[in-house]
Amino acid sequence: MNCKHCNAPCIKKGYSKRTQRYQCKACRRYQQQQYKYRLCQKEDEQTILKLNNIGVGISGIARFTGISKTHILNRIKQIASKLTKPVIVEQEQEYEVDELYTYIGRKDNPYYVVYAINKTTRQVIDMIVGKRTKETLRQVIESIKLLRPKKIYTDHLNIYAGLMDRSIHCQNAYQINHIERFNLTLRTHLKRLSRRTICFSRSVVMLQNVLTLYCYTWKIKHQF
Repeated sequence: MNCKHCNAPCIKKGYSKRTQRYQCKACRRYQQQQYKYRLCQKEDEQTILKLNNIGVGISGIARFTGISKTHILNRIKQIASKLTKPVIVEQEQEYEVDELYTYIGRKDNPYYVVYAINKTTRQVIDMIVGKRTKETLRQVIESIKLLRPKKIYTDHLNIYAGLMDRSIHCQNAYQINHIERFNLTLRTHLKRLSRRTICFSRSVVMLQNVLTLYCYTWKIKHQF
């Protein structure tokens, strides 16, 4: 066969999953005569975003689009890397903070999605994935403090008491009902966060990317 890039003759060079591979003598690129999956185009990005945000797993997206799972994962990482957290300029608002339990790789490796929302607008202010430690929670709390909050509502986790003043901190389970409801929405819309499922995250980076796509590309009215 001739090279698909420079039209120079190719030679046989090994196999890829029982499929003959070829290498171009001129440009030295590897290729196959026929491919099982198609390439991801620019217009496929919106389809990947929508399917990701309505609870379709990576395998399901690959089956629907005809694109390989590896390519889907790489494209999600590329899209997430281009997104930036919206600039928050509000002052003296009330916020809710909570932690959502999940795991990475196996169930004895617990991780938490720690995030904060505006109590009135329901906008996600900041989000981080990590262990439920003081260092992880501090990053979210410090980002809220920059907004001069009127009140920060949390559950009764004792770590929060040492991260903020009593004057702005309120530990009351009945005051974080909005973020608790958002926890259910996340578990419903993101396949890897669903309970009793075989779909899970294998890396912290991938979980962070999927959450970034959901929170910063999906409209608020769809979240609640």
